This record gives sequence, structure tokens and C-alpha cells, in this order.
Amino acid sequence: MNGFRLGFLGVLAVAAAACTAASLPTTTTTTTTAVSTTLGGRITLIPNSTPFVVQGERGTFVEALQFYLVCTGHDEPTPGAKVSVDGSFGPITADAVAYYQAELRRVPSGDPDEDTFASLARDCNQQRTLGFPAGVFTTEFAGNAAPEDPEIFEFAASGGQVLTLDAIVGVVTITVLAADGSTVETTVTGPTTEVDMDVAQAYTIRVEAAAPTSFRIAASLRSPNVLVSDFGPMTLEDDGIGIATLGQDPVNTVAVIALLLGPPFEDTGWQDAAGECTGTNRHVSWIIQGASGGALHPAVFVADFTDTGGTPYFSQYAYRSLDLTALDPIARGLATPDGLSIGSTLNDFIAVYNDPTFEDPDLGLVREGDLVFAFDISGSADAPDGDASRIRYVGAGADGCPDAP
Repeated sequence: MNGFRLGFLGVLAVAAAACTAASLPTTTTTTTTAVSTTLGGRITLIPNSTPFVVQGERGTFVEALQFYLVCTGHDEPTPGAKVSVDGSFGPITADAVAYYQAELRRVPSGDPDEDTFASLARDCNQQRTLGFPAGVFTTEFAGNAAPEDPEIFEFAASGGQVLTLDAIVGVVTITVLAADGSTVETTVTGPTTEVDMDVAQAYTIRVEAAAPTSFRIAASLRSPNVLVSDFGPMTLEDDGIGIATLGQDPVNTVAVIALLLGPPFEDTGWQDAAGECTGTNRHVSWIIQGASGGALHPAVFVADFTDTGGTPYFSQYAYRSLDLTALDPIARGLATPDGLSIGSTLNDFIAVYNDPTFEDPDLGLVREGDLVFAFDISGSADAPDGDASRIRYVGAGADGCPDAP
């Protein structure tokens, strides 16, 4: 039967009803294929094109498909079996799709082509909610927009945030409205739309398209003072930062860091025995998250270089926070391979390394191999609060300077 779901008797019953020319629910579809009949008056089901998503897949397109099925009342293909909007394409979702396809007089394969996906989107008139899971500040969402039928999302912002929307799939236009209906100014660069959400309110996000278009959009939320960068392969390791190893040439090291973080905020240049340092030293800094006022930046990355009379080399790095209270979680994307970064709690650290031994209780200093961590300790070094005590410094190497974490 060329792709029919033989185990789904309810769908076959609907298909049979279609073949007897019984009246069917009225639906709006994006297909223009006419329904043809045979000499005996039997209806020929419209074949599907290439499946858009298939059973067994997971992801944002599946989640959108499930939302549309629930929205249009196709969430219970058989009594007691309900579609969950969980992004996992299982047999219940496939049965619901097959039922909808039969209503459209399509072959009820259970795997929707893009026309079926778009038709479901047209039949759904509910707006959706854009949300971020607790503690997570990146997410994705998907759907299908058409002329005169934009996808509408509501997003409740807490204020003082920057929302970035990057259209990974589909050519769409994104408009953001404030609670009073006024248009919020956005910055558009290619497929990326960025909006400052200064006011705590419910914003409306409209995704529009010039033709029926399936889209997938990556969303991220950050503080307006966080450097817009992709740390990519840059990690905090005991022998370097992933893209550069301790001991390497200063010029190339600064260049590869700048590819990810942009030009440095400060470069001291080579200084001879400055500040009781051994040899000649150079310190290059990048502000990952700037302070809203003053110089206590919540996230700063520093690369140090040393020349003791031989070949200058990358001698030390540090990722530090001077204001943990204002640290944006996005800045924690620069982390060790185990996920530890500035802002991580003592309990996060213990989950990786077990209970620490504080080498310097006043500084909250802990060494694990060649990695150095410094904690902002809540309580005391003898009895720290594991949830409240947080890492304010991660580094490795030594440049011969007496700088403390």
C-alpha cells in the first residue's frame, strides 16, 4: 500500500469514507493539486511529496508539527492516545498526521510533506510562546509562515536584555511589537535580527514570509554588555585555551583569539620588569561582559606573554569576574571541558573534582593539576555554602608576575 500505516484502522476508515465521497471537514491547504475521480466515482488520493519530517526524528520542526496538531484538534487520533508537544516524532504523532492527511484526501502515510505541514500551520490560529528553559539562554523554534498568515510568538522579557533571533532555515522577516502594539526598533544583519528589550513586558514577535515558508530560528538572550561572540573551540584547559597552547608565539596567539573575540580591549605592549615581574611581559585583555558603570567588569579574558631573554611565549591566561552579581550566563560559555567557568558554584566544582582544598582561604584559591580556580566564598573556607560560593577566576600557566587571582 505504498507507505500506508497498516496498523492504524481509524485512518483507513477515514480514507475509506473519503473514497465513498462522504462530506469531509473543510480545511485550507497550500496544495493546488486537484482531486481526480475514476469512472466509478472513486476518489484518487493526492500523493505526498518528499516527507518534511518522519517518525523517529526529534527537533523544533517536530515540536511545531505537534503544536499544529493540538491546535487544530488532531491531537487524539485514537481514544486515549494524545499527541504531546515534546519534539519527539513517535507513533501517536504519526497516526495524528495520517488522520489529517486523510481529511485532506492525501495518502495517509503519517509522514507529512511540506505542503501538509504548511496546511496545518494555516489551519492553526493560535499564537505560540517563546520561552527559555530555566538556566538556559539559548533555544530554537520553528514553524511555517505565509503571506497574510504570520507566525505569532509571545515573549515575556524581564527588561534590560538583548534578544537575538537568527533564521537558520527559511527567508523570513521578523517584527517585534511592544505591549502597546508599537513597533520596537530592531537591528537586522542578514538573517539575524537583534532587539533591545529594555522594558519588562510581554513582547510580540511576528515571523512573516513572502511565500509559504518553513523556518527554523535560533534564539539567544543576553545582557546588553555581553560581547557578541561565539567562543567556538575556545576552552579553558590546563595547557591553554583550545585554540592556543601555552608556550606558543604571542603574535599568532593574539591573532587566533581576536578571530573569536574581536580586537582586544587593552594591550599593555611589552613592559620590562614592570610591577616586579620577571623578564619582559605583555598583558592583552578582552572584555566579554562590560560593566554598566565603572570598571568592575563581570567577565574579562586576559592572555599574558613573557620574554625572559629567549623566545617570547604565551605564558598564562585568566578568565575572571570582577562583579559576579552582574554576570550574564551567556558569558559562562567560555568554560573548561567539564563546563566550569566564572559563575559556576562550589557544588558544580565538587561534582567534577570532589571537595576542594583551599590553598589560600583568603583568596579562595584551589589548584587542580595545572588549573587554578579562585572562589568568592560565602561562609568560610572551612564551611562554605556550596550553592552560594562561586568561581570568580579560572586560569593556567605562570608569567612570573606577582598578580593574584
